[in-house]
Amino acid sequence: MKYQINEGSFILPATAQDRSVNMLLLNYGPGGLSLVVTREQAQQDEDLEGFLTRQLRTLGTQVKELKQHGRRDVLVGQAQLPGLQIATSFKQNNVRVHQLQTVFQPTPDTMLVLTLTCAAPLTQEQNAYAEQLLASFMPNDQARN
Repeated sequence: MKYQINEGSFILPATAQDRSVNMLLLNYGPGGLSLVVTREQAQQDEDLEGFLTRQLRTLGTQVKELKQHGRRDVLVGQAQLPGLQIATSFKQNNVRVHQLQTVFQPTPDTMLVLTLTCAAPLTQEQNAYAEQLLASFMPNDQARN
């Protein structure tokens, strides 16, 4: 398979699984803002709700004072891919962290998680940016096949 990264591409065996993580420091608004994109193989018969529940259970074992502040259905990008979004906060290394996570399935076997993280609660402008970010997603040609 041809594997594309920002800097170029290379050929991998068809059996390779993409579990890469991208981290971008956006430094947008008070408290800064970072975007982490993670990929995971979907488990057999696991839907978005089950995946998100499993992810939150794992996160709850790694951090303190995990709180959920809202969960909603979203549509991602021009393809209007169904997704779930959840706002959370928790303490990690005695620092309160605020996140907005969106999970969706660009291919039948891949879950994509976009996580915006901030040291302060996300502002109205940061939430508007999150909406723009989701609206701008365009699956590549391989994902559509």
